[in-house]
Parts: sequence; structure tokens; C-alpha cells
Amino acid sequence: MNEEKKDKFTVEMEARMYAPLEWDSPAICKIQDLKEAQYEEALRLIKHHFFREEPMCKAVSLLQDQKSVDVYLDLLKTWMKDTTSLVALSLTSGRIVGVVITRINSVSDKSDTYNRVQNFEGAALEKIMGLISALIIQTDAYKELECDAYFRVHILCVHPSYQQRNIGTALLNACIRVASTLNMTAIGGVFTSGRSQSLALKLGFHLVSEIRYSRWIVDDQVVFDGTGKGNYSAAFMAMRISPE
Repeated sequence: MNEEKKDKFTVEMEARMYAPLEWDSPAICKIQDLKEAQYEEALRLIKHHFFREEPMCKAVSLLQDQKSVDVYLDLLKTWMKDTTSLVALSLTSGRIVGVVITRINSVSDKSDTYNRVQNFEGAALEKIMGLISALIIQTDAYKELECDAYFRVHILCVHPSYQQRNIGTALLNACIRVASTLNMTAIGGVFTSGRSQSLALKLGFHLVSEIRYSRWIVDDQVVFDGTGKGNYSAAFMAMRISPE
């Protein structure tokens, strides 16, 4: 092999090695691993749509609390660095139209600790994480799922104009595949809207534990009042999977 051919071969091999892994995708997009160069675009999608439309974020007016927004985005960026998250890219524009933020939670590294002991800056975020923390503790996922580690879905966000086009289903289904390839025996997450809970049920998740928004009362007030029709609870849903 001459030097020119060798260099070309090396370049092609490196391109394949560093190219994002792609997963089964709908016809209008491709689903692949989230890369560092895409972090900011993915965070913008979450800020402009998940923070605005997700029932708990909407109920506590998260977008009007800049401190909460900044801290939440920083937290999400930290989770992205675990390199298990996925994005859906439009085939026509190349832009991110969906993102799912995931990571491995394990007993050994106490990945759930942030939910229990961290005091979050920002009043709106503290309310959100307060309920999620209580739900995680109530669930006792490791005991329920009979595992020392599970693949955790933190955020599932699809651009509104793509929400009726099976992208959310494809992203969550890809998460199951990712978890399986990582030799996880279970996948779970907190699903906070009627839409996401229905989607999870459709793919084989089951309800493990839930907290009704109408019953989450602090200082004699319902914290999440006005979550919208069909959004009645935050639910931890999970399923057992077979490693590949």
C-alpha cells in the first residue's frame, strides 16, 4: 500500500470510528448519538419547547425564572457529557428536531444522589426537583427492577411541528436499544405528561410509581396547578430488557 492510499485508508477508517452511531429512524429524520458539537443546539430546543410545554415547567413558569433556567441547562449539559443521549436530525434541514437526555444510574456511583441532597438554585427548579426527588425515593428503582444499574431517561423533547410524526416513539425505542447494547437489564424514567406516559406504555414500559399533581401540596398550596388537560401525574415508568 503506497503512502497516498494508506493516508486515504486511514482517513476513511478514522471517519468511520468517530462518526455518530445511527439507530432505526422514521423516514423524515435520522436518529444518532448526541455529539458535543450539538450540545448547544439541543439545549436551545429543550429551552424553547420542553421548558415551555412540559406540564411541571409550565405550571411553575420556569421560563420566567432565569436562575432556574440557567441551572437546569447546566445540569442537562452535565448529563449530556455521559455520551449516551440521542438526537433526531431532520433529513431536509439537518437541524435537531428531537432529543432524549439519558445516562446510566447505578447504586455504586449513587447517580440518584443529586435528587436527594442537592439544593437547586432557582425557585421554579427547586419545586420541580422536589417532586421528582420524592418520586425517585418512593420508587426505589434498584429494588423494584432487581438491578444494580439501569438506563435512565431524563428528558424527551420533540419540536412541536414534529410531535405527530413518530419521532418521540423512535427516540424512546432507540433508548431501549442503546440500553440493551450497554448490557443494561432495565430502563426507566420519570414521565410527566399524558403524551409521554402513553408513548412509554405503547413501547412496553409499565407504571412503577406516581405522584398526582393535585396531591403535591406545599404550604397548603397545590404546587403544580394548571398542568393542562390529560397531565395528571409524574410517573416513574420502567421495563426490563434483554442485553444484546
